[in-house]
Amino acid sequence: MLKLKETLEAADEAFISRLGELYRAFTTAGDEENRRKLGQLVEKLETAEFTIALCGHFSAGKSSLINSIVGSEILPSSPIPTSANVVKIKPGPPAARIYLKHGRPVEFDFSANLEQLKSYCADGDTVDSIEITHPFKFLDSDNVSIMDTPGIDSTDDAHKVATESALHLADLILYVTDYNHVQSELNFNFTKTLKDRGKLVFLVVNQIDKHSEFELDFGSYKSGVEEAFKAWHIHLDGLFFTTLKEDHHPDNQIQALKRAVRKLLSEQESLLAKTVVQSTLQLVADHGKWQSAANAEQKAKYREILDRVEDAGAAVGEYQGLKQRQDELLALPEALEGELKKELGTLLENAPLTPYQTTELARQYLESRQPGFKVGFLFSGSKTKQEMEKRLESLYADLAQRVSASIDWHLKEILAKVPERYGLSDEEYLQSVYRLKVDFGPELLVRQFKEGATGREYVHNYTRDVANEVKSLYRRAALSLQEDCLVRAKKSVETELSIIREKLTGLAEVVGALEGLQGLVQAERACLDGLVETLTGRAMSLEEARLWADSQAAHSLQQVKEQLRGESNEPAKPEGLIKPDGLTKF
Repeated sequence: MLKLKETLEAADEAFISRLGELYRAFTTAGDEENRRKLGQLVEKLETAEFTIALCGHFSAGKSSLINSIVGSEILPSSPIPTSANVVKIKPGPPAARIYLKHGRPVEFDFSANLEQLKSYCADGDTVDSIEITHPFKFLDSDNVSIMDTPGIDSTDDAHKVATESALHLADLILYVTDYNHVQSELNFNFTKTLKDRGKLVFLVVNQIDKHSEFELDFGSYKSGVEEAFKAWHIHLDGLFFTTLKEDHHPDNQIQALKRAVRKLLSEQESLLAKTVVQSTLQLVADHGKWQSAANAEQKAKYREILDRVEDAGAAVGEYQGLKQRQDELLALPEALEGELKKELGTLLENAPLTPYQTTELARQYLESRQPGFKVGFLFSGSKTKQEMEKRLESLYADLAQRVSASIDWHLKEILAKVPERYGLSDEEYLQSVYRLKVDFGPELLVRQFKEGATGREYVHNYTRDVANEVKSLYRRAALSLQEDCLVRAKKSVETELSIIREKLTGLAEVVGALEGLQGLVQAERACLDGLVETLTGRAMSLEEARLWADSQAAHSLQQVKEQLRGESNEPAKPEGLIKPDGLTKF
């Protein structure tokens, strides 16, 4: 266990802890299949058991190859496809343990009843998997198990599921294909899938005794196989041509295959470490697919809604535009009222109604109201009254002119233009604005006079009171129009809002479907990224994590290749296949 952990980049208990976090995440989500597989990987980590899996077509010779490697007939072998289950072979006393799909496992000594074992191996309906122990020492290694899987060309989906359910435990896969079917599309697709998952794959082309030199020389045949896999961008780790019928066939590489496997077993700790990481990454990817499948029904409902509209993107754009307009309309009355108050307040506060000239006329008028004011000697009472009235009229005329220039016109502009900026246009309201007339006469000036008040300070106070009174009259008139404007604005807004709400109701389902679909996809992506980071301890994509995991065993694999070159009688080749032992990266 310590050796194994030292080969990992995260060579401490943190890695085991991360696997535990993933296990809990799968459990919480309800992903039973990937939780179970991760538990098996943790157990594999604890036992450090190196597993070699044999995959390929029915009747390609997988069982015979296992029997040849082990040195005795353990598995049934015949031209008729027999293995319908995953069969695991481990060192130990002769025994078979049959795991049934329903019911308790069955155990027996298969050495005394080989036919019974053959029967169970062929039973894909009631048998889930088979574990065999046999007293052998596989290629001088003490802790290696062999796994035989059902043929990948089976028409029974259960066989394919059985194979898929076991390959996460494989450290090395011997992909066995019949001589005549090596370049089938099924082989290319399956081996590419294995390599994409980071598996170490040796391709074993079996039954080469079928080859006829009269039709094609064997060298050309092998080159054709190599080129075909290159064309599919499949980078095999080894390529071997074998026959189990003619031991002395000149092109038989069965012994080279055994040597290559034996060399790999010398580095099994680092390769096993890679398996655990890569297989865990695949479980993370499978969990993502599981989540996607769990969301499939809801996604289908969302897509059904989206399919009802010609352009979902345009519908969303329209919805967002309507929502923005709705928000603007809801805020409009308050904003309009605030701007009217602000501009009218600024106007009335700053309107210059009593500049120096007006103040001087006010002083003269106030002077005429003081006791003892007289004009002339004869008939002074009449002349004094006329002078007082003259001064009052002069003050009034000046004030009226200034009110007209400083308040009246500007106030009407504010009451008319501010609503226009908010998109409101009401002819009746505009007419009432421009008909606005604030009446005040000279009596306003008379009312502001206070008996007994004199001096320059009083002149200032008087003009201030006059200005405030005039502004108050305009303020009350403006307030009445402002209230009328707001009533009309709210009515106009509500009319438009009712139309918008009706449109939004029709679009809401489409928008909700698109947002829901995007939300599910984003949540799935975030979950996948989070699980990758949990495993690796850093933020990276699943593809980057696979490369990271692959680098953990790259050095060891290169060492094996170099050792095999040293044993070969041929000169070392810088690129391509390494012959005769067959390890390759092409």
